[in-house]
Amino acid sequence: MPKGMIFIKKIGIFMSLLMGVTLSFFMSLIGTLTSGHFTVGSWLISFLISFVISLVIGLLVPLPKIDAAVCRKMGLKPHSVPANLMSALISDTIYTPVMSVVMVLIMVGSANAGIQRGIDALTADIESTEAQLVSVQAELARLGDSDPAKAGELSAQIGALQGKLGEMNGQRTGMEAGRPPLGMSILISLLFCYPSGYIIIFIVQPIYLKMLMSKFGPPAGAGGPPAGAGGPPTGMPPGGSR
Repeated sequence: MPKGMIFIKKIGIFMSLLMGVTLSFFMSLIGTLTSGHFTVGSWLISFLISFVISLVIGLLVPLPKIDAAVCRKMGLKPHSVPANLMSALISDTIYTPVMSVVMVLIMVGSANAGIQRGIDALTADIESTEAQLVSVQAELARLGDSDPAKAGELSAQIGALQGKLGEMNGQRTGMEAGRPPLGMSILISLLFCYPSGYIIIFIVQPIYLKMLMSKFGPPAGAGGPPAGAGGPPTGMPPGGSR
């Protein structure tokens, strides 16, 4: 394989990893924070899943070719600021919606699972309290007027149990209403993640490309950085080209 092709593949692989990690880190952090249900565990899961998704999309989407074709059609000089702006927009449009939706699904699913566990536990307490109420009411009915003092105690217990049931039913209704709406959560995540992703891509991809060019150095006759190597995962899978 020509040295130039090996160089391009090497740059593409490292750019894919660096941009995948960077985007996944910030997008998962922003997504979980804006979801209103942030936990370290859910953020780590979101980060790992987002990273895998970014790599998969990078293998399926020929981003360098798309970048090069769009910039060429618009007459933009490769690696110029306008070309980097357009490249960042293309990358952001391809990656951010998918990653945002996945992160929201994880967050909403995790939040709903926690809410459901709370509802299930509360429902068990309600059923136990209802059984206790039925038992006290039956005891009061059997007692009749034979023991007014005891009947007064039982009546007080019934009132307390009924009040407790009303409170617990109110809590359960509130928990049911507190389930995060999926559609609105996705919209909010996109509103935060889309512009954030664009800024992050525009800032870090030229830095990473410059760093990799400095580390590996272009082979003799390569003539500068490879076109389209600046996007997050570049779509250049290890061991093959598109």
